[in-house]
Amino acid sequence: MPVQRVLTEETVTRFLVAEQFNMVSSVDTGSFSALDEKAAKIIVRHKGDLNLSGLKSLSVESALSLARHKCALDLSGLTRLSAEQAAALGRHKAELNLCGLTSLKQFTAEALSSHRGAVNLSGLKQLDSATARALSAIRGDLFLRGLSDLPVEIATELASHRGILYLGGLKKLSVGSAKALAGHKGPIGLKGLKSISNEALEPLSRLKGGLHLGGLSKLSDVAAGHLSRHKFPIHLGGVKTLSDAAIIDLAGHKGSLHLGGLTKLSALAAKALGGHDGELCLGSLEEIPSEVAAELAKHKDFIYYENPMAATNGIGNRTNV
Repeated sequence: MPVQRVLTEETVTRFLVAEQFNMVSSVDTGSFSALDEKAAKIIVRHKGDLNLSGLKSLSVESALSLARHKCALDLSGLTRLSAEQAAALGRHKAELNLCGLTSLKQFTAEALSSHRGAVNLSGLKQLDSATARALSAIRGDLFLRGLSDLPVEIATELASHRGILYLGGLKKLSVGSAKALAGHKGPIGLKGLKSISNEALEPLSRLKGGLHLGGLSKLSDVAAGHLSRHKFPIHLGGVKTLSDAAIIDLAGHKGSLHLGGLTKLSALAAKALGGHDGELCLGSLEEIPSEVAAELAKHKDFIYYENPMAATNGIGNRTNV
């Protein structure tokens, strides 16, 4: 059996004293597997994010103490959580990392649902409807990157969540689930999707929040037409080539547009993007001919480039990143 390292009051005091005098502490709070209750009461004085990722157990009393911490709290080493512990942590009001949990019961999710801040539960591989309904009550960003599939009934429950919904582990998305997610009032991250049907993308264009589709490598003209009607930020950073027709449609989108994967841009496409209303990312253009640069220079918002050639082609008021 591995030796349990307990984070004691004495050790935490040394950690806090080093912080007070702006010294580098020798105490790695993330390397301890247990936390003394007296230590829990004072470690919340730490003024930054708190890494307790090594903890394998946590008493309810310690959870109540940690809930008073005002910054992010990393408890990703916990593999089990009782309803009592969840209720205590539900009082916390900043980012809470519980990605070590691989399962979560309905009553535990209900106890945790009072949390006001981001909650990372990316270790969960599946959810039932009741648990999804409880988690949707969390008022903060919700990380569920461990889900690889999303049945319609689960999508319907999660759609009532308010905040950013991270579903980056999804490998597929049905039309029914897409229609359900379209009712979500906030951004959705779907970076894990390598492809999506035009029929599923159409309802997502009505989403009242940003849409991260950075995992897509291709986008049809029909899909671009759907997305052109979306009114919030769109991330398509994985798409390397687009037809001029698709770019012209996307240029009609109003909001931040991430096309950072594009390597080439015609003068016709550049002319359309020059009239785009919102920030624009073109981070991977291999070359920027003068005629393309002249059209992009008409853009009224920021354009982000990674290619330093942008600065030498008449786009001096743009930001290179």
